[in-house]
Amino acid sequence: MNTKYLLSPLFFAFAAMLIVSSCAKDVAESADSIEKKVLDAHIKVVYNDTITPLSTGVYVITNKKGTGRQIKDGSSFFVRYSTLDLKNNYITTNRDDIAKQVGGFSYANYYGPVLFEMSNFTLVRGLEEAFRTLREGSVVRIILPSWATDFGYKNSDRYHATTTVYDVEVVKVIDDYPQYELDTLQRFSNKYYDGIDSLFRGYYYYSLKQGTGDSLKVGTTVKYNYVGKLLNGFVFDTNIEDTARKYRIYSSDNPSKYNPLSLELHEVGKTGSSGSSVVDGFAQTLLLMKKGGKAATFFSSRWGYGDNAQSTGKKQQMMFYIEVLTD
Repeated sequence: MNTKYLLSPLFFAFAAMLIVSSCAKDVAESADSIEKKVLDAHIKVVYNDTITPLSTGVYVITNKKGTGRQIKDGSSFFVRYSTLDLKNNYITTNRDDIAKQVGGFSYANYYGPVLFEMSNFTLVRGLEEAFRTLREGSVVRIILPSWATDFGYKNSDRYHATTTVYDVEVVKVIDDYPQYELDTLQRFSNKYYDGIDSLFRGYYYYSLKQGTGDSLKVGTTVKYNYVGKLLNGFVFDTNIEDTARKYRIYSSDNPSKYNPLSLELHEVGKTGSSGSSVVDGFAQTLLLMKKGGKAATFFSSRWGYGDNAQSTGKKQQMMFYIEVLTD
């Protein structure tokens, strides 16, 4: 933990005195007023009143200036970040080094840059204002008061109930994310699959074993095994026990998970008559396979979870190894 952010006992005594004094004067004082007094005390003691807030009340303390692309409205950008309280206690992190340092590290958790977007009310107001001041390569501490954590539209709820600290590294800024996905997938194809072309925009299929009989049809029920990965190699899911153990993501709480799965095949974008479904890229791959076949597929977020955030973030490109069983 960076010791230059550690707070002295004087700060907490000062903050407590402010709260007690405030409550004695006006028992109806608002939570925002108390939070502001604590935050003002933090800025006074830790930063000697040398920093000023932006218009939303958020503070940005720069540790490293970025020199790459500027974040602007419409930008997509990957960040590594941790959240903390004003006592420097970690709340969340997507950094494996910090997770190992403070405890709670798990091989089943994804530790890597996640996608933020400056559009469609996907970021709270204070973070939007802070990120507009940053460039690719920036490393900053953002102090975000709770009153700046709504999403900027009418009746929006606050995301945080108290002041929250974000330690942020801006890894990459992207102006055209759909094109970035296509370029990323093609580079992946060139590196690992002899440069095969996409069958559809943002969708790639590679047969590892042909299988026998006709290609599978909509309405057919099949049994299959699979391994799901991100393009960086992180295994986020599998129903194969040996694979789960190899990548240290085996769940002893759910041993029945590690059996062949059954699915009634459905058209891309739809569900089977039983109501079950898989993401579009997975559905498309099964419809190209035969019983006994094995295949690798990788595709853009449009064929996956799209804007829906997963434990690995949102708009991730994914790949799957799939084996369709013979019975």
